[in-house]
Amino acid sequence: MTAVVKTPASSANLGPGFDVLGLALTLYDTISLVPGRAGLTLTVSGEGRGKLDRSPEGNLAVRAVKAVYAEIGAEPPAIDIHMDNAIPLSRGLGSSAAAIVGALTAASAFSGADLNRDRLFALAVELEGHADNVAAAVYGGLTISFKQGDTFNVRRSLPAANIGVALLLPEAGLSTAKARAALPEETPRANAVFNIGRTALLVEALLSGDLDCLAAAVEDALHQPWRRGLIPDYNVTEYACYQAGARGVALSGAGPSLIAFYDKKDETAFKAALAKEVESAGIQRLAIWPDIDVDGAVVATCLEARPKTPWAGQN
Repeated sequence: MTAVVKTPASSANLGPGFDVLGLALTLYDTISLVPGRAGLTLTVSGEGRGKLDRSPEGNLAVRAVKAVYAEIGAEPPAIDIHMDNAIPLSRGLGSSAAAIVGALTAASAFSGADLNRDRLFALAVELEGHADNVAAAVYGGLTISFKQGDTFNVRRSLPAANIGVALLLPEAGLSTAKARAALPEETPRANAVFNIGRTALLVEALLSGDLDCLAAAVEDALHQPWRRGLIPDYNVTEYACYQAGARGVALSGAGPSLIAFYDKKDETAFKAALAKEVESAGIQRLAIWPDIDVDGAVVATCLEARPKTPWAGQN
């Protein structure tokens, strides 16, 4: 048995949708599970090689594999786990969510548990601690996570075809813990109302393709005003994006990467203009151009007598 799973990067919050909105992107981590000789062993290539904690207690992928076997009431057999990571770490692109969701999905296929996406999502939230990135990684597209009682739920949609995405990645990362620590414990009612309006407007703009309101829609009063102070080149990078023709710019997740939305019909001109603006401003960031992933985590290979995905026939 071999199970290989591709899991997308994700951008959470998208400005005002704090801990609620997620957007899956076509940048993928790949995780492979094959029979091993003893216990759960982990190797890593790509992003995080030589840096990630590979212990059973500290690595999210190993913990996720164990969580699937605990879910089905079985001890995990000897498994060799390999992570080939393309998603940069600590850049606000959902690398931890991808590790968790990818490992859960792979273990579900490898074990024969065949957990559906809703159960995979619930397990992922338990491991990650919040729902926004894992929702996008599980379901793909644009996700809205919301809590009912003790349970998180998700609604998934696909943004309009004219919505283009650029990511501006800095050389250095920013830990989510540090980014969360910068936020105030309480927020004024006016700020909460401001964000409710902006989040509703943002969802409408992304689904309808109405780019004219995106600059207003990505405004935020809950987290970006404090987090931008942790990112020295935030203001100059945001300005460069708008000067190049971006229709809306926000932090990707907790940062420090920025996500810029643009009109797909202007893609060639926007790429050229952004490269010029970044160079002239001396901004040390890498621009990448993912599409919006529509599938979420996918079993790319499952070598066994029954080649079906963990959610075959499921929504």
